[in-house]
Amino acid sequence: MHAPPSDPAPPRWYWAVPYVVVTLFAVSMLALVWLLQQRESDVERGALARDLQWTEQAIRRVVLGTEEFLGQLARDMAAGTLEHDGFQQRANEHLAVNPALTNIAWVGRDQAVRWTAPFDALDWLAGDTLLGPQVQGFQHSALSSRLTYGAAYRNARGDAVLEVFVPVHRQGEFFGALVAAYSVERMISRLVPDWFTEKYRLAVLDTDGVALALSSALPDREHHLALELVLEPPRNGMRLQAMAFRPGGDVMHALPAVIIVGLSLLVLWGLWMLRGHMQRRVQVERERDRLFNLSLDLLCIVDLEGRFRRCNPAFERVLGHDPATLPGALMIDFVHAEDVASTLDNMRRLAGGEPVSFENRCRCADGSYKWLAWSVNPVRGEGLVYAVAHDVTGRKAAEDALRAESAFRKAMEDSVVTGLRAIDLSGRIIYVNSAFCRMVGFAESELVGTVAPFPYWPPEQLAICERNLAMTLSGQAPRSGFEMRIQRKNGERFDARFYLSPLIDLTGRQTGWMASITDITEPKRVRAALEAAHERFEAVLDGLDAAVFVADARTDEILFANLAFKRIHGFDAVGRTVRGVAVPQPERGDYRVDPRNLAPADLPRELFDGELQHPLSGRWYHVREQATRWVDGRVVRMGIATDITDRKQTAEVARQQEERLQRTSRLITMGEMASTLAHELNQPLSAIANYCAGSVTRLQAGNAKQEDILAAMQKASFQAERAGKIIRRVREFVKKSEPRRAAVSIVDILEDAIGFADIDARRTGIRIVTAVEPGLPAVYADRIMIEQVLLNLVRNGIDAMADALPERRVLTVRVRGCGPGQVEVAVIDQGHGISEEGRSRLFTPFYTTKAEGMGMGLNICRSIVEFHDGRLIVDDNPEGGTIFSFILPTEIASERVARSA
Repeated sequence: MHAPPSDPAPPRWYWAVPYVVVTLFAVSMLALVWLLQQRESDVERGALARDLQWTEQAIRRVVLGTEEFLGQLARDMAAGTLEHDGFQQRANEHLAVNPALTNIAWVGRDQAVRWTAPFDALDWLAGDTLLGPQVQGFQHSALSSRLTYGAAYRNARGDAVLEVFVPVHRQGEFFGALVAAYSVERMISRLVPDWFTEKYRLAVLDTDGVALALSSALPDREHHLALELVLEPPRNGMRLQAMAFRPGGDVMHALPAVIIVGLSLLVLWGLWMLRGHMQRRVQVERERDRLFNLSLDLLCIVDLEGRFRRCNPAFERVLGHDPATLPGALMIDFVHAEDVASTLDNMRRLAGGEPVSFENRCRCADGSYKWLAWSVNPVRGEGLVYAVAHDVTGRKAAEDALRAESAFRKAMEDSVVTGLRAIDLSGRIIYVNSAFCRMVGFAESELVGTVAPFPYWPPEQLAICERNLAMTLSGQAPRSGFEMRIQRKNGERFDARFYLSPLIDLTGRQTGWMASITDITEPKRVRAALEAAHERFEAVLDGLDAAVFVADARTDEILFANLAFKRIHGFDAVGRTVRGVAVPQPERGDYRVDPRNLAPADLPRELFDGELQHPLSGRWYHVREQATRWVDGRVVRMGIATDITDRKQTAEVARQQEERLQRTSRLITMGEMASTLAHELNQPLSAIANYCAGSVTRLQAGNAKQEDILAAMQKASFQAERAGKIIRRVREFVKKSEPRRAAVSIVDILEDAIGFADIDARRTGIRIVTAVEPGLPAVYADRIMIEQVLLNLVRNGIDAMADALPERRVLTVRVRGCGPGQVEVAVIDQGHGISEEGRSRLFTPFYTTKAEGMGMGLNICRSIVEFHDGRLIVDDNPEGGTIFSFILPTEIASERVARSA
């Protein structure tokens, strides 16, 4: 049966309604309280205004009475009827009925006090002069000629004083002024009734708003209502301020609002807590349903009879059974027949109220079985059982696989040839494998549990064995292991190597030491044989004439050197650097790859193969270096230097002889062409003589015209230039010079060579045809040497066609581009051709097909072409005859080769 769907979550506004209602109620109550307080404030403000106006009128009546009294005194003073005694009597009487007044004085025009009342006054003394604000009020009354109130000020005792000045004039002149001084504090305390000061705080303010006198010392914050009225008189900016006392202060005024807000917040908090509780309860129910429905384990409720009441969807995922079809079915019907008995026993324990845990196999919908681990708790009061089942089929399979793997590992451990031995931290043997038992001849029972000295220790090696054991237990055994002599049970000795490592348990704590033991008797014998072979190998290397060395590719340190190397560079060369012992070696840029950047995966690698000269001795060596791996795995350079000084000297002598032979060949060629050259030169010389003789004859006869003589001289000059060109060409051809390659035009070389050969060609009736591809770049060559090659090939072609038919006597010289940066020159004749035997011996020195030839021409031509990085090629002409061709590099190609080098 599927879990019933949980109730849908209520909308958000559902939870917000109570908060909105409480908030509206609180706002309404606050508004009502505010309206009531505003109405009360209006009533209080009206009462305060009436009372303040009454008080202001009471003060005005007193002040106006004083003004009338001073005016009467001033009139009597002006009439001269007022004496000092009369002034004293009348002033004291008026002071007695006006408690707000402190002094009445008569001040002369010199601002000096003449009369004063009462006689015991402390502020206005006869003979004193006016000061500060008194002077301003006195002068203002004198100038305005009317009653004037001065600015209120505080006297030396700190009392606020207000003075009124009444000017006195006699016969139109200012005679003085009567002055009455009010105490501002007395005006409030004596002129205001007590009932007013009990209800309000009364204050007199000056023009700056500063309180001159207060009826109460309470701070402003305890009042909430205040009104001001301007005092007229004195009409000098003074104001009367009344503040109503607030019963209870601000706290009582704000108490209703605080109570309303507090109660509203309390209600809201209660609603919030109730909402949280409801949400948590709903969330718990949802989580319970989700846990039941989404659990990967099988959850079910079963009654005490073993029938399913409710199952979660995991039953369908794990067993394939629809949870809706399981309620009412017996659990025992799904249990494997072999597990029914144990399952029934556990069900009886559940009926007794005991929680149980067990494993059994349950049938799947497809008929297969899976292992389930059940955890079941009964609730006897409900008569139900709550069960959780976990699919442990994989674990069961893993356990079976682990058992199989353990058996496999045991078999593998027993089959290895390396001995394994484990000891605890005290040195007691706790484990040995079968290989170790076979190695020493002792059984496992004879070794496990034993302590030093162990049975396989030879008696003569006890001290060494104990030292090795102590080193092992202290953790100081080398990582490379150590060798030790071991005795078999039959007394036979053999050598073994021990490799130690700490034995760590599952908690990461070291419990002992694990040793792997290898029998190294045979490897030691093999190593000894290898050492002997190494000695023989070194003996062979030391017997070589070539210098052999091995150096580290990164540090340049010499690791090995044979005897020949040490004889040349010193017997202390090993350990020094290659450059430190002045070994002839290429620069870094001459290597094919930088050996310092090579990795072991790049080996072996050819680094250099060439000839170098020793910087000190000047001898030449053929040096070959290769990158390889050294015995310790690092990259090294192995170099072999062979002394080729004698060979270089022989080659230099041969080169010089070849140069002399080339020059001799050119001279022989010129000797062969001497008669032809003489005939060639005879023509321009005869022409010059004829032109000159004709010109002389005309000049002697006297009938010579200037233009005729000029034409004859121009023709003679042309013939002389022609003869000079022939002679200069012969001199350049035969002169001795060093080979010098430069950028030259192949067309110019072709013209000079054909210029020489054209003499013989005309003599034999052979026509030379040139086929030059336009726009060819300059070639990088020695002009004379290439001209010699071309002249030899053309003369050979002329000789080959000496017996040919007249119509076939055509020699073609073809020049064309051949790939990037190359120019091909070909000489094509239509002669008798060359046989296979002759072609095989064509470049052999002193071999020739001519009766008068030397057999050196083609050999020299090939050497010259190879000197120019080319190759002389001989092919058959499809039309009959032979094609001799060679290739020359252009100037651009030579620059590219130079940059790459």
